Amino acid sequence: MASSCVGADAAKMKPLNFPLDLSKVPADMAEVMQQIKQLAESMLFHWSEFPIVLPPSVTEILNDKDRQNQIFKDLFKAPVFDELEEVGTTPDGQLKNLSKKQLDDIWDNGEFDVDSVNFPGQVHKWRLTQLLQKGSQRAHNTMLDDAAISLRLMIITARNRFNSHFFSLTKSARELGRGLWLIFDILIGMPSTSPGDLQSKIQDEHMKHLVAELDIKPKYKSTLDKFCTYVKTMCEKLQSKNYQTAALRPPPVPYIYQTPGGQEIDLRLFNKDLINNCLPILSSILERGARGWHVQYRQKMMRDLQGQGLSNEEISQKINDAIMKEYLDRVFSGISTNTELENLQPGIGLLLVSQAKSVIAMKKAVSNVKDKLTIHKQMLKDHLEKTYPVKSRIVAWVNEQIARFEDDFIVQNLWSAHEEAIALCERQDLNQTAYFLKRDLNFIKEREAVLVKELGKVRIPNKRYTFSTRIWMPKNYIVTKVEGTKQTVIPTKIVQMEPMRGRMPPNITYSLERYRGRMTSSRYPFWRWWNYLQRTWAWSWNSLFFLGVVVPWCSPVSIRALLWIKPFIPDLELSQIDGTLYPKSSSKTRTFISTLRALWLHVLNSRRKFEETPDRGFLGKSLTRHLNRIWNYFFKGALGSFFLTLTYPLMCVGGSALSLIAALLVPVWVPIATLLFHLAGILIFDFDSPADNNKFSILFEALIYRILIMGLAQPIVALITGSLLCPLAALGISVFALAKRLGRGFWDTMMYFLVIRSRGRVPVSDGFVARRIAGPGLAANYFFQIKPEQALAALESKMELDELEVWRKNLEKKIEIPTEKYKKFVNQCFGPFSAGLVSDGVYSRLLKETQSLQKDLMVKVKEREARLNTGLMSNNSDKIKLPERELKITILQGAKMLEKFYTERVFPLINMTEEEFWEMKMLEFRDWRGLASKKFSEIFSKAFLIPLDGTDNLFRLEVKHLNLSRYTRMLASGNYRDDLDLVTEVHSPNALPFGKWDVVARAPSLDQNYFDPNKVIIYTTRYQTSRSRSKPWKPRRRSVTFDQLQIPLPLPHPGVIALSIYNREHEHSPNNLEDAYCQRILRATKDTPYVDLGESMTEEEMELEASTPENGAEEDPNFLHIAQQERTFSEEDMARLTDDNVKELKSVRIV
Repeated sequence: MASSCVGADAAKMKPLNFPLDLSKVPADMAEVMQQIKQLAESMLFHWSEFPIVLPPSVTEILNDKDRQNQIFKDLFKAPVFDELEEVGTTPDGQLKNLSKKQLDDIWDNGEFDVDSVNFPGQVHKWRLTQLLQKGSQRAHNTMLDDAAISLRLMIITARNRFNSHFFSLTKSARELGRGLWLIFDILIGMPSTSPGDLQSKIQDEHMKHLVAELDIKPKYKSTLDKFCTYVKTMCEKLQSKNYQTAALRPPPVPYIYQTPGGQEIDLRLFNKDLINNCLPILSSILERGARGWHVQYRQKMMRDLQGQGLSNEEISQKINDAIMKEYLDRVFSGISTNTELENLQPGIGLLLVSQAKSVIAMKKAVSNVKDKLTIHKQMLKDHLEKTYPVKSRIVAWVNEQIARFEDDFIVQNLWSAHEEAIALCERQDLNQTAYFLKRDLNFIKEREAVLVKELGKVRIPNKRYTFSTRIWMPKNYIVTKVEGTKQTVIPTKIVQMEPMRGRMPPNITYSLERYRGRMTSSRYPFWRWWNYLQRTWAWSWNSLFFLGVVVPWCSPVSIRALLWIKPFIPDLELSQIDGTLYPKSSSKTRTFISTLRALWLHVLNSRRKFEETPDRGFLGKSLTRHLNRIWNYFFKGALGSFFLTLTYPLMCVGGSALSLIAALLVPVWVPIATLLFHLAGILIFDFDSPADNNKFSILFEALIYRILIMGLAQPIVALITGSLLCPLAALGISVFALAKRLGRGFWDTMMYFLVIRSRGRVPVSDGFVARRIAGPGLAANYFFQIKPEQALAALESKMELDELEVWRKNLEKKIEIPTEKYKKFVNQCFGPFSAGLVSDGVYSRLLKETQSLQKDLMVKVKEREARLNTGLMSNNSDKIKLPERELKITILQGAKMLEKFYTERVFPLINMTEEEFWEMKMLEFRDWRGLASKKFSEIFSKAFLIPLDGTDNLFRLEVKHLNLSRYTRMLASGNYRDDLDLVTEVHSPNALPFGKWDVVARAPSLDQNYFDPNKVIIYTTRYQTSRSRSKPWKPRRRSVTFDQLQIPLPLPHPGVIALSIYNREHEHSPNNLEDAYCQRILRATKDTPYVDLGESMTEEEMELEASTPENGAEEDPNFLHIAQQERTFSEEDMARLTDDNVKELKSVRIV
């Protein structure tokens, strides 16, 4: 250790020197700078000497005998696999003849094997070209593939031409009907409606059904009546005109209910304030429950399960299940007995545990159904392959069988998740959840289908159209007073002057409507003609107003502008003070007389400005005055007046006359223009289309594409294809397959007896006739066997690299100490003055010294890393293994080496405790064998811990140029005979093919949302096989709902339940849950703190307080599910409490 730190300890510091030139600095500033200089030189320094001495390495501390050829890069050298010449020739150099077994293999498969010489148990596999021999088995498989193609044409392709979603007779009928529908829609307008948001309606009814039987417990009856009466009273007050909107403070809502059978239903977790207070405590419990035990528990489970012959997946599943079960037991026990939760609200811990257990049970039930479907699908595939050797080669046919199986499975297991979840909850005494699950199952079985049918009959139009017509007389304009959510139409008053600006009335605005709207929709037939009439009427009325009123009477070229003397204001503006209409100053229009007057005023102003300017010009005013008079009086005044007098009356008279003529002809040209607009919609772009599909050239789509191509041409082509082309093609393929099989059999027999049997030999190289397809060096499923000494040498290299990395990081931090102190000094001294570092002067030299030291350090570290490099390539590391006994000995010796090395050289360098180190490695304290296994897995792969067995294809990695005698002496000096059975880190070799072994044991955790019934975890369970739609002829795989279990169940808020119970008992005067003010009160109820019902609130605490306008009641969408409401409700919409509210609430016991 001392040698590893000698470089850092020998470093010498030297104070920094700051040369200052104070000759040009004021005296008082020079004094301050001198003090700062002295302070900096006393605190800041640089490294005058910093020798970098690397920690001693095994390549340096060995004696001369062991150091010889100690180069790690030669540790793993792959063998040479080229032995074809040796295995293919006899001792006298002649090529070997084929044996009887090889000839039989050629007859069956067109392949033969040759035993390896250098790699016992390995063979070189050769395959002959098909021109010479294919083999009877391969030829038979090819015939089955051809038969599958022929059969597919008959049972899939030909059938689909008669009935399928793509290119078929049924598709043609649908497209023809669609085309005729489009024609009628173009001509008259066919109804276009939809059931609307059916899913939301069903969800609302679903939530109502879940709590329909609940009733209030007698002890909370007065609380329910008080809350519901408050809601009813406040809704009436808020709807009154004279009642000011305010921040709501509703009384407490009851959270305890009961079923008709007397079972208590506790819904306290629906209180947002209460659950938010519980979450920090839960987070702490969950974190403590997962700390410090699962690593040891995992190791124990692995040791217990290793000898049971389980696969890796089974071991992983059992370990994770056991860890999770133990974790949940610890967490639930901690929550149930937690004092903080009990003080927060008595019994809340048990309620939280029940909620989490319910969510886990429901998720487990859903998961079991999904696993059952997956298992049965795989069993079906295996059955099809065994029973139907030809049909099972047709992917489309197999997919059809799987789709039918899925449909049957859905019918048989539609409620399996519900039933299993109910059984799990009843076994765990989760009676409240079991009750709601039964209600949920009852709704799905008995009511949902009826509701879908009935609600589906309620149709709404897909599109509504509004046609606006101008109100001609300003006195008929519609002025609306908006006060909160109340809108009132007030009488229209016109004044001549703008009202005096003053204080705007609070929470009151005014709006002005100059148009009346008429609405149509796509609900009924002939809606296009109705749109045509409405559009013609609106365009005619608006054209008459513009051409008959605006242009000849209100425009700058109107008769009014010609005859009036003073400018006029034709438009009116709405006052937000009192809702009156007054002249709009921006619409002021000049007349002919006012324009002439403005022209001559401009001339006079120009002349006066010229005379008032001092005579300082180049020519003097005596000459330029005459030019100015000519320019202003003649060109501007006289000529301007002449042209204005000549053109303005003509423009006014001509424009007004043409406008009036066009207005008189409106009944003629507007219907034609409207008809042309509708024709453009048919031919170019359909502006009135209520659907979201194609809107371009719908007439072309209906006639050419839908009717002509898809409706008339498609059935002819589909009929010919399905009844003639497909059978002919199938017959041709079958005849060709049979002929090919007979021809191949005759050819193979002839070539076998004439050529192969008499002249065949073992080749020594690839050629046109024979090609090697497997063997040593070619196959991927082989392993390299190394010696334990090689593994220990690689481990020692890895240990030194670990030490080198820790040492490098520590030394880098020490090298950077001067620059870090410099930065800190500047920030503390000059940061308040917004001054910072500049990269020049002393700091620049300090940076260069630091960078130089860092560069020297990296160079030396890279040199050491190059010497410790084992040369192991990533493509070979996962193939290196050891036999079982040697692997156990290697792990034991590696554990000893790690214990000695880490204790003496690594632990003193790391900046953590030894306990933290083992926790970070996810190992038990001082589990050196486990650490050795991890290191070997990092050096080689996880498959290294799976020993070789007799069935593995292996090759030896021999070391020829590396001295491993020191590691041999280590192994020889250790007595491991009694310790081998203690090594449990060695895994079963039959776990996964080719050594890809991995037991995945995850750290336990639990989502906090499991405790919160307001959070939606699984909306619904859907089974869907994704498929690209880039191939439209493929069958569509629909999204199938095989279970409708939502987790957690969508229960409404207890406030909604209370109002529902109240309405049930007061049918003659119920609360309107759809009312916007009622919804606002319910949102305020969800956001108020939890109040103990043992203490009642006074009447004053339930009153409203005056609020600012932004606290007003606003109309919001109606979502009954609390999760949906929280998604649409922001904190800004919450009722805000003033300081007085907070003081009053202190008298109430709040949890």
